[in-house]
Amino acid sequence: MRRIGLIALCLLLMVGWVRAQDGLDLPAPLYLLTNNGQVQRVGLGTEGMSVVTPEDLFVVDFGVAPDGNWLAYRTQDGLTIRNIYTEAEAVIEQGTADLPPSRGHGDTLAWSPTGDMLVYSTAYGARVYTNTPTEALFADLREGIFVNFQWSPTGAYLAAEAEDDIWWLYRRESNALILTSAISSSIGLAWVSASEVVFAPANGGLVRMNLASGNAQTVLLDDTWNYQLPATQADGTLMLFGVQKSDTEVPEGSARLISLAPNTPRSNALSEIVLELNGARWAPNGNLILALRGGVLALILPATGEGFPLPFADVVAYSWGPLPLNRVDGIALTSEGAFLAADGDNVQQVWHLPANSSPPVQVTQASEDVTAYVVAPGGGEVTFASGGRLWAQGFITPNAPRVLVDKAAFASELVYNPNGQQVAFVLPNSEGVEGGIWLVSAQGGDAKLILPHGAPNFPPGSVFSQPVFAPNINGLLVTRSAANTPEALLLIDLSALETQEIGVASKAIWLQSGFVLAYNSGLGYGENTSEQIIYRIDPANPAEAAKIASIPQPARIVTMQDVVASRARLVLGSSQIGPRALNVADMLTTTGAITAVGSGGFMVLPVLSPDGRYLAGQTHEGGALTIRDMQTMQQVTLTAPPQISAFSWVR
Repeated sequence: MRRIGLIALCLLLMVGWVRAQDGLDLPAPLYLLTNNGQVQRVGLGTEGMSVVTPEDLFVVDFGVAPDGNWLAYRTQDGLTIRNIYTEAEAVIEQGTADLPPSRGHGDTLAWSPTGDMLVYSTAYGARVYTNTPTEALFADLREGIFVNFQWSPTGAYLAAEAEDDIWWLYRRESNALILTSAISSSIGLAWVSASEVVFAPANGGLVRMNLASGNAQTVLLDDTWNYQLPATQADGTLMLFGVQKSDTEVPEGSARLISLAPNTPRSNALSEIVLELNGARWAPNGNLILALRGGVLALILPATGEGFPLPFADVVAYSWGPLPLNRVDGIALTSEGAFLAADGDNVQQVWHLPANSSPPVQVTQASEDVTAYVVAPGGGEVTFASGGRLWAQGFITPNAPRVLVDKAAFASELVYNPNGQQVAFVLPNSEGVEGGIWLVSAQGGDAKLILPHGAPNFPPGSVFSQPVFAPNINGLLVTRSAANTPEALLLIDLSALETQEIGVASKAIWLQSGFVLAYNSGLGYGENTSEQIIYRIDPANPAEAAKIASIPQPARIVTMQDVVASRARLVLGSSQIGPRALNVADMLTTTGAITAVGSGGFMVLPVLSPDGRYLAGQTHEGGALTIRDMQTMQQVTLTAPPQISAFSWVR
């Protein structure tokens, strides 16, 4: 993301002053579309500001995905989705994407909470894009000229605001949106549950409607007052603006701030200040108001009416990113963790994440970047690559490092054997060093090449990777790759240094029983490439490999963990481009029966803890560490370091 230094400095000074004076901070990243056709991201804290759409394009509207990583934007030529961190892009629709009839009133392009459906306003109504396993589906909504869209918290419903404060409500059924209700007049609308909305008719009162119960309506506040702009806070409190109909002192279009606690029949006046509500919208947490008037965007404290103009000119539309996850300094876990992150001199080091909720601590003090590492079973030591060598030192209790391998340039895929006495690693071919699978004692000594790249009796150009020690025999599982040849799993007998092929697959894990679960990470295993087939292999009898489960498109196994006897835990992503929440499932390793565990949330490069309870990854590539508890379904982000990579669990 490209930096805008001067504007960022002005913003940080302004936001810092507001925070110091009144305790304010942006509740979520703020995205602005300016008159020059560029989308700019205002980050949290000291993140500053950046341009997140190509500088050579003129963007007319945009929407931020629920993962905070993907952006959909529309130009005169069509609709595109873009990862703001990796800059990966895909054109969704050309020519027929149309243009929004108006901007600035609300979200004219909105993602579903799961990230697989996108709705955007058009001159005739709205267009709906669904990213399905086989093809992109498009549908049209023509009930009104829409200016704003609001998805329900789970994505089961969509509220679409048309001109003249008319709202159309749709129920999602698979890949279709079905009209379920209409509200002839409401000045604003808020979702108060997965299926309930609160709306404020222009003729007064406040009403709750349950779309899952035949659109049953309940009057929350009577029509002696006029209300507008309801918003829901995290505890269920409704924030809104109101004015008594008999109050002639309040100008039209203005009102006072009030609140309505859950399950209470009376509102609570929060301020006597009269606010002009022209161009006003609530921030996502219901604590802050933004007003866009004449290209100027201002933060407004609703309780006091104080406004703070933001230093941006010619703003034509804005939208919020998702609310950030709770930030913590440390977290109580069932296993220790490790990762790479920069030290104060911007050198990549190994860090330790304690399981006792203490903050992460730096372990290594390398003078050059640590490029790969592995922690020994139990956490006694860590072996790491730095400066063309392999080193070892204490992990939980750091001590002085010692050299394990003197010539190990570009060493990768380090792994300990189960008793922590040996380390296997992969080297590429380089000057003076033959590449392949290498083995060294954890105490040091001569490293041994046990399977060179391009070894005879294998397809020409074969390279070997992904070494994993067997849990019950003196063996090492590796993957063999070669051009124009299917990938294969090889088992190396470390006693005799003999190698045999045990399956055609690219990924595999060892089970506690000594069996292997194998699968292909991309196009499937077997004849049907629409499926990802999982095989259970007995290394002693590989010819009798059994197909035990299949994962249909677009789901794809991101990672798999043997958690207890006869049960593995799978993390499923998607083969399709764009945002997707992860799904977690358990599979019986004897029968292949799969049962859902729950959502894995949004993260990249996820890794399951040894017991399968925690899922750890990054908020985005090169982002902060985020951890999800699969028992409570609570997810947090570690405050520091702000950028990590290569997270692993200590076994």
